Amino acid sequence: MILIIYFLLPTISKAIQSYFVKYGEVKTLFKVMEALEAQLILIDDENKLITNSQFCFLQNRTLFAEGQTFQLPNYELDPFFENSDLLIDVFIQGNSEIYGLTINNRLFHANLKNKFTKLYDLNLTNDQNSIPQLIASSENLILASANNAYYLDFRNLENKGKIQNWQSRQIRYYSEIIDNYIFSAIGQDGLEIYFINQDYLSYRLDQQSIGLLAVDFRDFSIVKINGTNYFIYILCKINGVIIIELAIQNEKILSKLILKNIGSKTDGIALTMSFNEALFVAYKTKNQYYVIQFNIELISKKWGSVARFNISHKIVDIDVNDQYILVQGTHTHFLVYYLNKQDMIPFKLTSVQQFVLFDNYIYGTTSKNLFQFLPKIQPIQIKCFIDSDLKQIEQKYKLMYRTNQGWKQKEFKVNFNKKSFNISNNFIFFVLLLFLISILFFIAYRLYQNQREILTESQILEQKIRSLPQNRASKLLMPHTFRAVQPNAETRLHTNDFSDENTIVQKNKKIF
Repeated sequence: MILIIYFLLPTISKAIQSYFVKYGEVKTLFKVMEALEAQLILIDDENKLITNSQFCFLQNRTLFAEGQTFQLPNYELDPFFENSDLLIDVFIQGNSEIYGLTINNRLFHANLKNKFTKLYDLNLTNDQNSIPQLIASSENLILASANNAYYLDFRNLENKGKIQNWQSRQIRYYSEIIDNYIFSAIGQDGLEIYFINQDYLSYRLDQQSIGLLAVDFRDFSIVKINGTNYFIYILCKINGVIIIELAIQNEKILSKLILKNIGSKTDGIALTMSFNEALFVAYKTKNQYYVIQFNIELISKKWGSVARFNISHKIVDIDVNDQYILVQGTHTHFLVYYLNKQDMIPFKLTSVQQFVLFDNYIYGTTSKNLFQFLPKIQPIQIKCFIDSDLKQIEQKYKLMYRTNQGWKQKEFKVNFNKKSFNISNNFIFFVLLLFLISILFFIAYRLYQNQREILTESQILEQKIRSLPQNRASKLLMPHTFRAVQPNAETRLHTNDFSDENTIVQKNKKIF
């Protein structure tokens, strides 16, 4: 058995470290699940770099998606339908309803569960000065543009109307509904707040009420403290990121400037907040795009940058969840896994108008589609291919790859056009199990033999003792032998009549 294991282990070792590739097949040797980046080099037996051609290559980490897509209907027979119509914004209600707004104020509704789709012509007045944004309260969808706003009842989309108290502004960058308030960034006019439950009465935060010389608000993110208080992180093109504390009660709003001049003052594109209230801001400096992660300490009124992520393409918008930053570009987009500091996955999707992160799913709209998908990562893979079967080739490779714990390496050999002596993992397990069982049987057999030898020696010794005269020494050596054949003390008392004189031991008379 020992000789079998001695000759078998080298074969097993070689099978684990060597791979076999036949002519004409593109074979995936293995995947490196934990690798963030990697480099594959061809080496010789002395681990020196070889510069000639190689037949193996790295397939970098890629993103693939599982989800659903719903195409905007093309009513060719409808004379009122314009082929130039395209989707511009998206809103998610619950886990199954997607609403898309078109440039011509049509509403495209898709249900993820029953695959239901419907297109509604809203017949609303188009605002020529700005593209409307689709936002929603608990009961209504709201189309918000610079000059006008309209509400649509979720339960009956035919129930719609114009919001009369909506303020006409020169420009309106971004709007969001929190609780029963609409917050809207309106550039140099500041930040506008509408009270939905009070006929959309409005309040405006400007440079005077905030205490700044000038403002130009482009984007914001809101963190709710309690029932009436909020922290608003605002991207300002004059003052960088500023933080304002708001207290809203009934129709009264109290504001307090907490911090200002966070990050670059004029280069900001968009901002967002993560689940643990880390701040992420996208910037453009000359032709370079990047995202900065900030740590904000509101109690001590301090801030600092944590990490910088350089993006090789244009940034349009960003969103974040507890795993990654979703960077929206034009044709190329990125998932930046900010917990790993440098790990990012690019992916291509053309004509994207808007991305929305919700429950780890990515929702959005292209020019003609609403979509939902769950991003999954295809890890780094080692693949090999040879285009000739004229000769057998063996090559040695070294893989160097970076993980969260640092750099690692692995060496392996690839045999091209050679017949492989494959040993499956099940066979290796079976051999090792058989080896272990053999060892256990051997140990059990040795214990059994030892016990047999002890028992035999004991029996021989007992027989020798039985053959000896029954003197004191033999009784001490084997007391159980004699107790078994002698009557007990109680029996002797009843079967022998000892007189008083016989109870005295006579001199020189042995007891036994």
